[in-house]
Amino acid sequence: MSRHCCEPADTSAPISVTVNPEARVNVARTATRLGTLAPGVWHPIDVTIVNEGYVTGPLAIESSPVDGVELELPVHELTGAPRQEGGIRVRFDAPATVDVTLTFRSLASLGGLAQHSTLSLLLRSGY
Repeated sequence: MSRHCCEPADTSAPISVTVNPEARVNVARTATRLGTLAPGVWHPIDVTIVNEGYVTGPLAIESSPVDGVELELPVHELTGAPRQEGGIRVRFDAPATVDVTLTFRSLASLGGLAQHSTLSLLLRSGY
Protein backbone atom coordinates (compact mmCIF):
# COMPACT_ATOMS: atom_id res chain seq x y z
CA MET A 1 0.00 0.00 0.00
CA SER A 2 1.58 3.29 -1.02
CA ARG A 3 1.29 6.58 0.82
CA HIS A 4 1.07 10.08 -0.55
CA CYS A 5 3.91 12.43 0.39
CA CYS A 6 2.21 14.14 3.27
CA GLU A 7 0.17 11.39 4.91
CA PRO A 8 1.31 10.15 8.31
CA ALA A 9 3.08 6.81 8.56
CA ASP A 10 1.30 3.84 10.09
CA THR A 11 2.12 4.54 13.74
CA SER A 12 0.62 4.96 17.18
CA ALA A 13 2.76 8.08 17.71
CA PRO A 14 0.86 11.40 17.54
CA ILE A 15 3.47 12.89 15.16
CA SER A 16 4.81 11.31 11.97
CA VAL A 17 7.86 12.63 10.11
CA THR A 18 8.92 11.49 6.65
CA VAL A 19 12.36 12.31 5.22
CA ASN A 20 12.59 11.80 1.45
CA PRO A 21 15.78 10.96 -0.53
CA GLU A 22 16.58 14.69 -0.96
CA ALA A 23 16.37 15.11 2.87
CA ARG A 24 13.13 17.08 2.56
CA VAL A 25 11.02 16.76 5.66
CA ASN A 26 7.25 16.28 5.77
CA VAL A 27 5.53 16.22 9.16
CA ALA A 28 1.94 15.19 9.83
CA ARG A 29 -0.38 14.73 12.78
CA THR A 30 -1.74 11.19 13.18
CA ALA A 31 -5.09 10.09 14.60
CA THR A 32 -3.52 9.42 18.04
CA ARG A 33 -4.99 11.83 20.59
CA LEU A 34 -2.85 13.47 23.24
CA GLY A 35 -5.58 14.16 25.78
CA THR A 36 -5.19 16.61 28.66
CA LEU A 37 -1.72 16.90 30.21
CA ALA A 38 -1.19 17.49 33.93
CA PRO A 39 0.63 20.73 34.85
CA GLY A 40 4.05 20.47 36.48
CA VAL A 41 4.83 17.07 34.91
CA TRP A 42 7.02 16.28 31.90
CA HIS A 43 4.92 14.50 29.26
CA PRO A 44 6.54 12.61 26.36
CA ILE A 45 5.08 12.99 22.87
CA ASP A 46 6.24 10.23 20.55
CA VAL A 47 7.46 10.91 17.01
CA THR A 48 7.85 8.24 14.34
CA ILE A 49 10.46 9.03 11.68
CA VAL A 50 10.22 7.30 8.28
CA ASN A 51 13.46 7.76 6.35
CA GLU A 52 12.65 7.02 2.70
CA GLY A 53 16.07 8.18 1.49
CA TYR A 54 18.27 6.47 4.11
CA VAL A 55 19.47 9.97 5.02
CA THR A 56 21.99 10.29 7.84
CA GLY A 57 22.60 13.37 9.96
CA PRO A 58 20.65 15.57 12.36
CA LEU A 59 16.90 16.08 12.43
CA ALA A 60 16.27 19.24 14.44
CA ILE A 61 12.94 20.32 15.91
CA GLU A 62 12.44 24.03 16.58
CA SER A 63 9.74 26.13 18.19
CA SER A 64 9.32 29.71 19.34
CA PRO A 65 8.92 30.10 23.10
CA VAL A 66 5.38 29.66 24.44
CA ASP A 67 4.47 31.38 27.73
CA GLY A 68 3.87 28.90 30.55
CA VAL A 69 5.16 25.90 28.58
CA GLU A 70 8.57 24.24 28.56
CA LEU A 71 9.51 22.20 25.51
CA GLU A 72 12.35 19.71 25.30
CA LEU A 73 13.14 19.37 21.59
CA PRO A 74 16.17 17.09 21.21
CA VAL A 75 18.04 16.78 17.93
CA HIS A 76 17.42 13.30 16.56
CA GLU A 77 20.33 11.65 14.75
CA LEU A 78 19.12 10.02 11.54
CA THR A 79 20.93 6.70 11.24
CA GLY A 80 19.80 5.85 7.71
CA ALA A 81 17.42 3.20 9.06
CA PRO A 82 14.06 3.14 7.26
CA ARG A 83 12.21 3.82 10.54
CA GLN A 84 13.21 5.35 13.85
CA GLU A 85 11.28 6.29 16.96
CA GLY A 86 11.91 9.60 18.69
CA GLY A 87 10.05 12.16 20.68
CA ILE A 88 9.75 15.46 22.42
CA ARG A 89 8.66 16.40 25.95
CA VAL A 90 6.37 19.15 27.23
CA ARG A 91 5.63 20.58 30.67
CA PHE A 92 3.03 23.19 31.62
CA ASP A 93 3.43 25.62 34.52
CA ALA A 94 -0.35 25.82 35.06
CA PRO A 95 -3.58 24.70 33.36
CA ALA A 96 -3.76 26.21 29.88
CA THR A 97 -4.48 25.55 26.22
CA VAL A 98 -1.72 26.54 23.81
CA ASP A 99 -0.91 26.25 20.14
CA VAL A 100 2.71 25.18 19.63
CA THR A 101 4.27 25.41 16.16
CA LEU A 102 7.05 22.89 15.56
CA THR A 103 9.42 23.10 12.60
CA PHE A 104 11.43 20.04 11.56
CA ARG A 105 14.75 20.45 9.72
CA SER A 106 16.97 17.77 8.24
CA LEU A 107 20.62 18.50 7.44
CA ALA A 108 20.11 22.10 8.67
CA SER A 109 17.79 23.00 5.79
CA LEU A 110 14.05 23.50 5.70
CA GLY A 111 13.61 21.37 2.60
CA GLY A 112 10.36 20.62 0.84
CA LEU A 113 7.50 23.01 1.05
CA ALA A 114 7.56 25.06 4.23
CA GLN A 115 4.01 24.12 5.23
CA HIS A 116 4.96 20.42 5.11
CA SER A 117 7.92 20.89 7.48
CA THR A 118 5.84 22.73 10.10
CA LEU A 119 3.17 21.35 12.43
CA SER A 120 0.74 23.23 14.63
CA LEU A 121 0.04 21.25 17.81
CA LEU A 122 -2.80 22.17 20.16
CA LEU A 123 -1.86 21.17 23.72
CA ARG A 124 -4.07 21.29 26.84
CA SER A 125 -3.12 21.14 30.47
CA GLY A 126 -5.59 20.74 33.32
CA TYR A 127 -6.35 18.86 36.50
